[in-house]
Amino acid sequence: MNTRWMTPLLAALVTIGLTAVPASAQSFTLTATLTGAQETPAPGINTGAFGNATVVVNMGTRTVTWVVNVFNLPSGVTVAHIHVGGVGTPGPTVINFTVPTGASNDFSITGSATDATFTLRPDQGIRSADDMFQAILGGNTYVNVHSAVNTGGEIRGQLTRP
Repeated sequence: MNTRWMTPLLAALVTIGLTAVPASAQSFTLTATLTGAQETPAPGINTGAFGNATVVVNMGTRTVTWVVNVFNLPSGVTVAHIHVGGVGTPGPTVINFTVPTGASNDFSITGSATDATFTLRPDQGIRSADDMFQAILGGNTYVNVHSAVNTGGEIRGQLTRP
């Protein structure tokens, strides 16, 4: 067997293998459908309001970006945020959104947060930003929009990955 050409070929393959970085997904998109029926405690809130949320987690920049679309909200929005908690379980706020003051009917909420601005909740297992990223990516968070009439929350939706 002619090994004269194999050594340079093997060296080239090793070099390519060590320098080629696979294009791994560092960005994850989660979505939620927001309804009053998902509010806790069961059976939820009887409301005509509804919405949807798209949340993008970028592990490279360690940021969370969101777009929340709200429709038919009968009274002014007061706050909106991401809570940690499973389906049907209330939980504490971990990421606050800036909402348009007193907006009602149809509107959008957009923004982003870095891991340094997360509200850690050690009692809920959120002791670090990495814990927060795991909770979001693991389906253990939800988006909640509160209104002047329903101060505990008007519409809610669990964040899930497609």
